[in-house]
Amino acid sequence: MMPIRTIQDKHYKGISELYRKSDGTVTGYYVTYRDEEGKPVKRRVAADDKDEALRKLVDIRDEVDRLKQEKAMSALPHTAEHPVKKNSAAGQGTDVSHEVHSMHDCQKRISAYGGKAVVLLIDIVAFDDIRILYGYEKAEQMVAELEVLVASALGRLKNDGHFRTLGFAAFDFELYHLYADRLCLFVKNDFSHRLLDFIAEKLHASVSEYAFSVVPGNSIHINVSIGASKADGAVSLMYAEKALQEAKRLHNSYIFYDSGSAERNAHFSNKTYELLQENIERRMVTPYFQGIFRNDALTKPAKFESLMRLVDRQGRVLSPAAFLEKSKEYRLYTQLMLQMIDKVFDVLAHYDVSVTLNLSYVDINNVLLRESLLERLAKEGVGRRLTVEILESDQIRDLETVNEFIFRLKKRGVKIAIDDFGSGYSNYDNLLNLEIDYVKLDGSLISKIHDRKHRIILGNMVNICHELGIETVAEYISDTGVLRMAQSIGVDYFQGHHLHKPQQWDDVLQTFGYTEAAYAS
Repeated sequence: MMPIRTIQDKHYKGISELYRKSDGTVTGYYVTYRDEEGKPVKRRVAADDKDEALRKLVDIRDEVDRLKQEKAMSALPHTAEHPVKKNSAAGQGTDVSHEVHSMHDCQKRISAYGGKAVVLLIDIVAFDDIRILYGYEKAEQMVAELEVLVASALGRLKNDGHFRTLGFAAFDFELYHLYADRLCLFVKNDFSHRLLDFIAEKLHASVSEYAFSVVPGNSIHINVSIGASKADGAVSLMYAEKALQEAKRLHNSYIFYDSGSAERNAHFSNKTYELLQENIERRMVTPYFQGIFRNDALTKPAKFESLMRLVDRQGRVLSPAAFLEKSKEYRLYTQLMLQMIDKVFDVLAHYDVSVTLNLSYVDINNVLLRESLLERLAKEGVGRRLTVEILESDQIRDLETVNEFIFRLKKRGVKIAIDDFGSGYSNYDNLLNLEIDYVKLDGSLISKIHDRKHRIILGNMVNICHELGIETVAEYISDTGVLRMAQSIGVDYFQGHHLHKPQQWDDVLQTFGYTEAAYAS
């Protein structure tokens, strides 16, 4: 293990360095802080230097303070509003209370409203960057100014008579300031989807045209993301939150979540959640295995790739496309992967075979998964028959963490592979920075291998890998023609339905005639 030492400079209080014992090179940073319950926490952060680590620590402490404030406010009994303050930064005569509301308090108010509730959540784009660039005090001032700006824009809509012409006697709304940079607009009119689009468009225009002063003589313009919903009061805020998350994920300025789609999605989500829980509780996570064949031995696999599957109540086997993203959304993915690791190691412990286990960059950053895998390796001693394939390798951001993990794996004899080689420049960069044993050639290129240009590109990739001492694997071998073409450019290993379709381990035993190893008895 690499030692950790605390930086003595008072300016960097709470920052520790991770360094290599042999030469003292700093390879990473840890931060120490107290969580919202006052418990001390030491956590590794992605930072290139101690100044960046300090900024990360400040962000973490700010988030902890927000959580503490929200928790304290949600515990308070409901009281009257704070006195309304006058603020004319964005419009004369606009009355705005700058009280910060908790989500819990906001939900109670909306839930108490009878009928359908219309909710819009407004969130400043890249607010963390604004806080770092201009400071926390200035960022808070900008949020207060945004609140006034939005209230002023809504006031103009209220007074221009537009809604009265559509049959609404009054435009009735409440505007709350939630934590950090988020505002909640609660509309008490039964507005249509089209009218909500109109309101969101007007708010975007008001915000984008407004100049926020950051220093004397200098100003900036900001953008906001808006998530909106129209549903029963008890769930409308939750659906607005989901709409906002989707808008931010897709870099959209506005997304509306209607009650119909929300209810259909809720039904689907509940079913998926139940499916995930059942598979976890009944330990039904099932590895399927697909053979990987050497160029000179196409009758029996040299190793197997393990692939996660779940089973529904009807006994149907489900591929990751049906559950993987939802499992991450519900924070159940780690439990699925822990079962997957256990069951793959059970096969390695009882049979003299080699297996590939897929881990994403997110998995590698998950301490529980990472340490569980290393513990099983230490216990079982099967590292020389295991290959860890790093999925989504083009998304690697912290090479130091990945290299540290690879170093610990290789001490146990584990081989390392990366997927979809050739899909981007970052894959070539990974060849130079990671200690790789195998690369899997990009499947979209393999599927077009009959095309001369694609074959030339693949051939050059294979040659580069061989020059670096790295073996290659071609997936998506769908027929004899693709296989022959891949052989012609010197690929080392082949995988695909033409050679072997994924099977449960008991079926693999029958297909290829494996018997339990003597050391397993």
